[in-house]
Amino acid sequence: MNKSKQKLSQAAMPIGFWGRISARIMAIAHRNIYMNVAAALNLQPEDTYLELGCGSGLFMKKHASTAGSITGLDHSEDMVKLATQYNRKRVDEGTAEFRQGEASELPWEDEKFSAAAAIATFMFWPEPLESLREIHRVLRPGGRLVVSLGWNADDGKDHTKHINKYGIKLYMGKEMQAMFQEAGFSESSITYSKGFMMPKLIIARAVKE
Repeated sequence: MNKSKQKLSQAAMPIGFWGRISARIMAIAHRNIYMNVAAALNLQPEDTYLELGCGSGLFMKKHASTAGSITGLDHSEDMVKLATQYNRKRVDEGTAEFRQGEASELPWEDEKFSAAAAIATFMFWPEPLESLREIHRVLRPGGRLVVSLGWNADDGKDHTKHINKYGIKLYMGKEMQAMFQEAGFSESSITYSKGFMMPKLIIARAVKE
C-alpha cells in the first residue's frame, strides 16, 4: 500500500494500531467540535441517539451519557471494537450498540432514533445525499440531525492539498441546507464557530417534520 492510501485509510477509515492512536488524537483535537455538537443536539434521557462514523466512541461516552440509548455506526471494524470497549458498561447494560456499516445503507428500521450526528465525517462520505435520506428514514418525526464540518468551503482557506491527500469533498453551509431539504428534512440551520485549526467550523442542524 502506498503512503497516500495509508493516509487516506487512517483519515477516512482508521484501522490497526495506528488507527486506534489516530482516533484518540482526533478525539482530543475535536474537543471544541464535540462541545458545539453536544450543545446543538441537547440530548435528553428520552432520546435514542445515533452517531454516524462514531470512531472511538469517545463523544458518546463523554457527551451522550444523558441519552436513553446510544448507537454507533462506523465502516472500520477496528473503530467499532474500540467504541464498544470505551462504552462497555452501557453495552453490557443493553443501552448501547455499535455496528459496522455505511451511512448510505443503515441497518435499522424506520423511525428508530430521535437524534443523530455526523462529527467530522460527512466530508468523507461517497454518497452524501443517499446517506442523508437514510438518516431521515431512521429518524422519528421531530428527530434532529447535527453535522459538523471543520474543513469547509465557507472558511476562506485553500484546502486543495487536503482534498488531494484525503479524498474529501467540501461543502458550503447553503449546500448543506439544500441537501437537507432534498433529503426530506423540513427545517435546517447553519451556525459558525471555531475549533482547533478550524477558523470557521460549520454546525449544520436539520429537523424531520
